[in-house]
Amino acid sequence: MRAFGMLAFAVAVSADAAEPDETPAYAPPNTLEGAHFFEPFLSKYGAFEPSKDAAFDGEWAHETHMHDGLAGDMGLVVSSPAKKHAVSTRFAAPFDPKASGGLVIQYELQLKNRLQCGGAYMKLLSASEELSQDGFKAETPYTIMFGPDVCGTTNKVHFILRHRNPLSGEWEEKHLVGPPSPDVSDGQTHLYTAIVGTDNSVKLLVDNKQVKTASLLSKTDFKPAVNPEKVIDDAKDAKPEEWVDEPKMDDPEAKKPDDWDEDAPPRIADPAEEKPAAWLDDAPLKVHDPKATPPSDWDVDEDGEWEAPMVDNPDCSGAGKGCGEWKAKQISNPDYKGQWHAAKVDNPAYLGVWKPRQVDNPHYFEDETPYAMAPIGGIGIELWTMQSGILFDNIVLTGSPEVAASIAASAFEPRAAAEKASKKEDAKKDGGVMAKVKFYVGKAFDWCLENAMLVGATLCLGLLPLLLFCCMGGKKTAPAAAAAEPSSSSSAGGKKKAAASSEPGPSSASAADAADDTPEKAAGKKAAGGKKRTPKTE
Repeated sequence: MRAFGMLAFAVAVSADAAEPDETPAYAPPNTLEGAHFFEPFLSKYGAFEPSKDAAFDGEWAHETHMHDGLAGDMGLVVSSPAKKHAVSTRFAAPFDPKASGGLVIQYELQLKNRLQCGGAYMKLLSASEELSQDGFKAETPYTIMFGPDVCGTTNKVHFILRHRNPLSGEWEEKHLVGPPSPDVSDGQTHLYTAIVGTDNSVKLLVDNKQVKTASLLSKTDFKPAVNPEKVIDDAKDAKPEEWVDEPKMDDPEAKKPDDWDEDAPPRIADPAEEKPAAWLDDAPLKVHDPKATPPSDWDVDEDGEWEAPMVDNPDCSGAGKGCGEWKAKQISNPDYKGQWHAAKVDNPAYLGVWKPRQVDNPHYFEDETPYAMAPIGGIGIELWTMQSGILFDNIVLTGSPEVAASIAASAFEPRAAAEKASKKEDAKKDGGVMAKVKFYVGKAFDWCLENAMLVGATLCLGLLPLLLFCCMGGKKTAPAAAAAEPSSSSSAGGKKKAAASSEPGPSSASAADAADDTPEKAAGKKAAGGKKRTPKTE
């Protein structure tokens, strides 16, 4: 049975080693029908190009995903930690969300290293002269910024809309309130999707699951709101000096009682407690042990004057006994009242909470279609991160959620399933000795089930010799006890010889004298509780 178990285990291990690579073969598409922009990174940068700004000196790489869920599929990777990185692409024609019936931005992201401080977002760059003439820089205007950002207490999926005030012409960032938190530690590929509909709705999806909804017309979903308030506080209005905004006041008729002592402490010594008669004010808490004696081998000339060890003074312990300064225990002071305060009464002069008067907002406007945001001229990835290994893949910009869903179905979903299976398999293999034993025992069990006839035949062949041996085998004769005696005598003789050879030689006496002050003797002195006093010099 043991041989069969080892055989089955070996077969399972070899079968596991011989298993073919089940990673799905994948041929990423060059284009995506219905998408304004699609980048699968078939080459290192694809349609992107590194920023020419010298501040962005971080390097990029072209690598496969960490678990290689789709064989041969690669992405663009941030490869330099603690540096600034930037790449961008410019569209041949701007993307107009209004004309496209909305906006969908989607991309796959894998954090090969746990993101501790850095971003993994992208910017939808506004179609502007700055983008056309100067290329992509940190200050290049954008329309939307979307994606994870982690550092310190910040852990969120950004969605920021830059909106233009039609009256003042000023641009203002509108930040999504209550954004979701990304998973930055599992090493899996995640899919981030933002959908802006023609109804001004905003939907954020992570791995095809909706995690946040908002409205661009809401007064509370974005800060500040896209549309300003119609009336605002008058900046020129000020609270009158005589305005009383305290609803309560001290009772003017209240007086502190004559017997109210504000200086009385909250706790005092118990006046009813008396010092015990046996209490010794001047006695020490520690005394020399009167029962201790110096070791028999203590040499005053060599070891110094011996002192007994210190022990607790027996006169200081026991009922009614004690040593040192005596103090009565502390109790609550019955006369303690604390600081006196007059009682509060309604304030007859109270006018209420002051508020500045409201005036019409000179910058008020109402944008009923903020989804029709500034046209987008390109996409930029601009990061300053402490970690490397940030992989971007399958970036899609379109007006159709169905188009984005199609590439998610053909690329992300099979990748996610393969990565999940790969991670589960790795956990089984890398879970320590016991986990490996369980893993291969399970493999052996599965193999046995698949080869039941072969296992049965092997069991029969293995059990038949065992049955014959049990039924027909004889008993072995035990060796005579006398046969062991010579070896015992020989052993004893060896010990005697060894004992005889241990007689002291010519230098034994001097060695014994030298060993007189051995560590054992010092240990004996220490155990006796002695203390060596430094001899006085005369």
